[in-house]
Amino acid sequence: MLKAGVSITQAIEIVAETPNKKLQKVLREVSTSLENGFPLSVAMSGHPKIFPIVETGVVRAGEATGNLVKVLQELAITTERSANFSGKVKGAMIYPAFIVVVMIVVGAIILTKVIPPIKDIFSTQGAELPLSTRMLIAMAEGLINYWGWIILAVILFVVIIKLFLITKPGKRTSSVLALNFPVFGTLMRQVYLAQFNRTMTLLVGAGVPIIEAVEIVTDSTTNVIFRDALTGLMHSLEQGSPISVSLQGSKYFPKLMTQLLFVGQQSGDLGGTTQTLAEYFEGEVDVKLRTFSSLLEPFIITILGLAVGFIIVSVLQPIYNLSSAI
Repeated sequence: MLKAGVSITQAIEIVAETPNKKLQKVLREVSTSLENGFPLSVAMSGHPKIFPIVETGVVRAGEATGNLVKVLQELAITTERSANFSGKVKGAMIYPAFIVVVMIVVGAIILTKVIPPIKDIFSTQGAELPLSTRMLIAMAEGLINYWGWIILAVILFVVIIKLFLITKPGKRTSSVLALNFPVFGTLMRQVYLAQFNRTMTLLVGAGVPIIEAVEIVTDSTTNVIFRDALTGLMHSLEQGSPISVSLQGSKYFPKLMTQLLFVGQQSGDLGGTTQTLAEYFEGEVDVKLRTFSSLLEPFIITILGLAVGFIIVSVLQPIYNLSSAI
């Protein structure tokens, strides 16, 4: 709309006609701020949950350089790419989570509806049951008799974990685990690196100074370990050091990346370098997600097979023993 010559205030009012009531309210407040003479970036900054700090910084740079339309076009493209990238990562996690939930539900039904009648049959015979059968019956009795306590324990566990994660030690612990957990740690590192380079591409391309760009990326980063590394990078840049000096001391930033960033900074094409790195890391994540998905299916099938096999053996073995005795 801006490209077509529509005023910024009128454009916001048109965009505000959205079915989303919460977004509609926020956009109307932004429109009111614009009518009161505030720049768009200032109006957006009053709603940080809707407009992330990165978007506000990019719009501010666009206003300062007079390239707001171009900046908004780049912001739209980057937002779409980031959404697609995040969708791939989240989509890869939905399948195993769904399978785990189904396994728990099916297991609970078997333990509460199928095992008790079989237990009664075994009890009338008075035969000694195998260990696996006794374990299965014990799990069934525990679930039937203490299901309320089990649910309460699970809820308390989740609440305690969430409360711990909002503390400083909890945030640091979760950040370290996210970057070093087996298999997933490498994937999460590359996800963070892709997001860092994609955001830097957007900010530098909009004309944001490199120090301010790093500061904005630092403020928008949720992982404490990465934030500490980026804070160190910002301080070293303020002292005039090359971009590679601070990052070389962190094991989470590959040497290839630090060297390319240094070359991009020296050549004046830092935005092009970060774009190349963002595409590279996004490609690496995409490959790992496909590999993860292809390996996950046989792994889940194996786990399901073992669980079903345990139940079948636990049920059929005493029946076979009883028939043999007869």
